[in-house]
Amino acid sequence: MSAASIQAKYKKMLAKAAVIAGSADSEKVYLVKAVTVGGDPFGGGATTVTDVLLVNAIFKSYDARLFGGTMLASDRALACNGGIVIKQGDTIKQGLVIYTVEAIDIKAPASEVLAYILMLRTK
Repeated sequence: MSAASIQAKYKKMLAKAAVIAGSADSEKVYLVKAVTVGGDPFGGGATTVTDVLLVNAIFKSYDARLFGGTMLASDRALACNGGIVIKQGDTIKQGLVIYTVEAIDIKAPASEVLAYILMLRTK
């Protein structure tokens, strides 16, 4: 079984779970991307902010040991497919709630990213 077929299977499982657990009026989950163009090393420039939909992203229960035992009561864990690159420090938005990515558990056998398990902290 190739990495691509495993990745496709994982995406299908996340989509199926989202259909079962979600509803049409559920708040979508977005990765907030900010890109600054122009300016100099000291600042300035024009910043453009775009929201990138994280398709089939699912909040899940978590094991604090997975993230070094540093979880707070308001923290959440999010599973999403590896189609969009997510880095520590990125911003995730669901409705009016804004989260910061504090830690990432990357599921990538054979260097092909299947999923990200993110530890999110409210801003």
